Amino acid sequence: MPPAPPAGLCGLCRHQQIVRTGRGSEFSLCRRSKSDPAYPKYPRVPVLHCAGFEPSQLTQRMGSRPDTPSP
Repeated sequence: MPPAPPAGLCGLCRHQQIVRTGRGSEFSLCRRSKSDPAYPKYPRVPVLHCAGFEPSQLTQRMGSRPDTPSP
């Protein structure tokens, strides 16, 4: 099975949740979509710009911060 495509900002965001199906597919769920309908539940990846981006704790610890996302 080929590796999953990178999710862009979603892969570094604290609001991302990886959803795995019983058949082995993986989807990037935006948990922000539960409280704000402006955010898609399953954004098309790679996401390059997102006004709601917040770095995950792991991203902050690694010191890897992407350029400031634009709205």
